[in-house]
Order: sequence, then structure tokens, then C-alpha cells
Amino acid sequence: MAKYQGKCPECGKTRYSDRKGDIVVCDCWRYCPMCGAEMTPYASDIAMNTYGFDDRRDLAVLMVCTLHFPMFFSNQKPVEVVCT
Repeated sequence: MAKYQGKCPECGKTRYSDRKGDIVVCDCWRYCPMCGAEMTPYASDIAMNTYGFDDRRDLAVLMVCTLHFPMFFSNQKPVEVVCT
């Protein structure tokens, strides 16, 4: 059976699937780009309505690596890779 592959645009890893056109989620968004350790989900200690500008309440931080000082805050979202 043929294997289909796709390359992640963020990290460059090649992902494989058995079916053409499958969408595979790359796990690179969960790892710290500085040390390679798995990051933990970020939970703010301040209320969400504290953040924002001009009535926007967007908090872009998704993951945090606490192995650094200062801590590394990541806003990278999961990346979908299409296997062709």
C-alpha cells in the first residue's frame, strides 16, 4: 500500500498517512523551540476581561515553557498538514 506524505510548514517534519488527502495535525506546537521540552497549557491568573485593546479581548498565549527565565510563552496553534 502506498504511503502519502506532507511536510509541516512550521517545523519541516514529514508526516505520513495511508490515504491521499488526509489531514494530519503536527505536534510541533506543543514543544518549546528553545529547549525541545513539552510545554504546558497556559492558564492566566488574571481575568480575561483585563486583557485587550479597543474592546478586543484576545489572549494569544496558548502554551508556556517554565524551564526558562523568563518563561517562554508560545502563541503557535496546531498545524494541519495535508498528505498528498
